Amino acid sequence: MTEHLFIVTRQRPDLYGYLCREFSTEANVRVMVDRRAGERRVQGERRADSRGDRRQTARRVPSEAAAQISTLGYAFVRLP
Repeated sequence: MTEHLFIVTRQRPDLYGYLCREFSTEANVRVMVDRRAGERRVQGERRADSRGDRRQTARRVPSEAAAQISTLGYAFVRLP
């Protein structure tokens, strides 16, 4: 089972390759590319029906990992 996870930004394929090589022999470490593609809805987009968008606030809360990815280019996460 993976106990440690590196999530690397798409803009750093060199870092992704490096981490994959460094931890290739470690069974409890996984390296993956950040798969998030951004917001799915365009600002101001409305639903097709007459009720409009029922969401009052954004559901996606920025996490510590997201902050690390944007500043460092990667996040290191320990899994339970």
